[in-house]
Amino acid sequence: MIRFSRERVERIAAALRAARARRPRRRAEGRNAPVPEGMTGFKVATWNVHSCVGLDARFAPDRVAQVIRDLDVDLIGLQEVGWHHRGEAGLDQFAFLEKATGLTAHAGPTKHSERAHYGNALLTRLPVRSISAIDLSVGRREPRGAIDAVVEVGGRPVRVIVAHLGLDPWERAKQVGEIVARALAQPDMPTLFMGDLNEWTPNSPRLKTLAKSFADVANPRSFHARMPTLRLDRIYVSGGLQIPSFEVIRTVLTRRASDHLPVRATLALP
Repeated sequence: MIRFSRERVERIAAALRAARARRPRRRAEGRNAPVPEGMTGFKVATWNVHSCVGLDARFAPDRVAQVIRDLDVDLIGLQEVGWHHRGEAGLDQFAFLEKATGLTAHAGPTKHSERAHYGNALLTRLPVRSISAIDLSVGRREPRGAIDAVVEVGGRPVRVIVAHLGLDPWERAKQVGEIVARALAQPDMPTLFMGDLNEWTPNSPRLKTLAKSFADVANPRSFHARMPTLRLDRIYVSGGLQIPSFEVIRTVLTRRASDHLPVRATLALP
């Protein structure tokens, strides 16, 4: 048996501690803090629902509605709502989810034709003061857009932007620039920006631009639902909003209902 002196054991232990300290820290997959005293808390979520077609290839809008009900949030931003290459043609998924969840649905279709009725949606139980669409389409790329709404939380206006960004970096750069410009036009307005950003590299210039303009972000691994490794679905805040807690919702149902997992957060409003 090899014996080491106490001094050598201490040196090895110190070297191991130093090596651990040098290793890059893994980013947190969640946060769990209470709403600060004197602030109003409300719950939000973002989720790409894949036209209500799950990983079992089954079209099941009732399953998506069940997940939304289970999330129990005040508002949720959805992407890929409706039929386009998948889903049941002719079924208005926006109206179905409104009726099945009890939340008011505001549709933001990016494709609306005989072959597609498809895009973003905002479902909420909060009063909505105003709502409009943002066209984020770039050139001949797939049409993209965002919903730009002002809701009321505890009597105060909160801006909510729900978006689904493009697949090419140069396309997303223009789209991020448009969203940041709109947020900076009213810097004191509490603002929430969320959606499927299609960004997965930690050093992305688009994510750096967003980090400069928004105070905090909820960004756990949410894709692919079967084995989440990419942080595609994000929730950003600015204008005094805080994110005391956030998590990715990984259950038997969410792992089957879509190829993305929902991201839920508790926000705090001064």
